Amino acid sequence: MIGKGQEQKRPVTSAEALEVLEDRKKEGELGYEQKLAYEHMGKFNKLSAGEARKMMKELEEYGVGEAVAIKICDIMPIDVAQLKQILVKTKKSFEEDEIGKIMGVVQAHSGK
Repeated sequence: MIGKGQEQKRPVTSAEALEVLEDRKKEGELGYEQKLAYEHMGKFNKLSAGEARKMMKELEEYGVGEAVAIKICDIMPIDVAQLKQILVKTKKSFEEDEIGKIMGVVQAHSGK
């Protein structure tokens, strides 16, 4: 049964989800949906789980909410235009210098 024994609910980055699936894979065989998710995340993750957590903390210092910080970690925008499209979901408006600092965090973690 899906969610059996679930203790808590919270949004996570795809890197953290991959880490959970890797732990479950060690315990036994993954289900069909879990295998698909595992393969997808293995191909498209750009950060490790630890790096994603660190990046989220840095983004939250700039007033980016948890859900939007997760999206930024998962997508890793390559320019300010992409970042602005993600930030539209927030109720807070960001100044250009704040957007530049947020983009600097993304670039620092992407290795560019």
